[in-house]
Amino acid sequence: MSAFSRGLQASVRNNYTAYGYSVMITASFGVLATEESIRTGFIFVFVAGAITAFVAIELVVSRGFERAPRGEPMEVEALGAAFSFGSVATAVGGAALATVILSGWAAWLLGGFAASGIYVLMSGLEIAVAEKLREKLDS
Repeated sequence: MSAFSRGLQASVRNNYTAYGYSVMITASFGVLATEESIRTGFIFVFVAGAITAFVAIELVVSRGFERAPRGEPMEVEALGAAFSFGSVATAVGGAALATVILSGWAAWLLGGFAASGIYVLMSGLEIAVAEKLREKLDS
């Protein structure tokens, strides 16, 4: 295996969730901006919602920041990454739903919260499915 090939593998392995999150949060912002008028303050409300969901899930998973998350084997992460369209699409859908239910600052807050929260939860589900598939293939 060449150094370039190893580098590509490391790049994909170390960036897939951040890449998926970046695509999702950008698309979610676009959905909200299309349906809602943008005011500078709304951007900060969106950010607050997105961060709040992420931190809330991290609090639960880490049991109050007392436990570090464990890593997954490379095969599980790669398979989970292959499913990432689902987490991105459902999260963007959550942001879109926020514009149907609410308007103004509330839509921006819920849109950011829903997008971030749904993405993290769905990514976790995708990794869990990948882990189960790997166990099945190994047995």
